[in-house]
Amino acid sequence: MKRVIFIIGFIFITTIGAKEIDSTTGLIVDKGLGDIKENCTVCHIGRFVVINGGDKKFWKKKIYIMQKAYGLWDIDKKTKERMIEYLSKNYPKKVKVSIDE
Repeated sequence: MKRVIFIIGFIFITTIGAKEIDSTTGLIVDKGLGDIKENCTVCHIGRFVVINGGDKKFWKKKIYIMQKAYGLWDIDKKTKERMIEYLSKNYPKKVKVSIDE
């Protein structure tokens, strides 16, 4: 009986921090992912979009650069805010970057 309780507890603990991953993009499922799919993964594979990571200022600038230099269309303010919130929350600046990651 103790073994069953231990196994159930272990499974519960290991899945608490697990984030659901979208099967088509490889990105974390969260509010704003649909906007990323509609505006970013049209040109980029999902993992390329988040290769660096950053705060809200970083992601706002990235969207600006994509619009000015690469032809990304105008995005309404609410959609852009959701995208920036999603990206900064789920893909913040990496503290340690390694070739093994």
